[in-house]
Amino acid sequence: MKSNKEIFIEELNQLLADEHIKQMGTFEQHEGNTTLQHAVNVAWNSYYLSEKFHVQVDYKALARGAMLHDYYLYDIKESGLSDYRHGISHPETALVNAEKIFTITEKERNIIRSHMWPLTFFHKPKCKEAWLVCLADKYCAFNEMILHRMNLVEA
Repeated sequence: MKSNKEIFIEELNQLLADEHIKQMGTFEQHEGNTTLQHAVNVAWNSYYLSEKFHVQVDYKALARGAMLHDYYLYDIKESGLSDYRHGISHPETALVNAEKIFTITEKERNIIRSHMWPLTFFHKPKCKEAWLVCLADKYCAFNEMILHRMNLVEA
C-alpha cells in the first residue's frame, strides 16, 4: 500500500510531466517567480501543512488542486488587469482552463475556486484540502513577494 507522500508525489510528478502544466513555467508571478514554481511551492507546502497538523486528506486531490489553482495562463503585467481584478478573477479563469484539459472533481473545483478566500468572499473553502491550499498559497505568496524566496520546497 502506498504512503500518503507516495500518492502525493506520484500525482505531482504526473502533472509536472504534462505539457499543459509546463506552460505555467512561461508566465512570471510574484516578483520574478514563475507560475509553475509557485504552484509547486503551494503543492508542497499544502502537503507539509497536512502532515504538520495531522490532517488526513485526499492527497491526489490536494496535489491536483494545488497545481491547478493558478492555471490562468496569462502574464499578469500584460493582461491589463489591476492587481485587485486579477486577484478576484483568476481563480475562475484557472478553473475554466483546467476543466478544458483535465477531469476535475468537485473537491478539486473547490480548491481552485476558493484559494483566494477571503478576497473571493462568496467562494469559501469547503473541504480540508481547499483550506490547506488557501493557507499555503498565502504563505508562499508572502515568501515569494516580500522575502524573495522562490523555491520553497524541502522534499
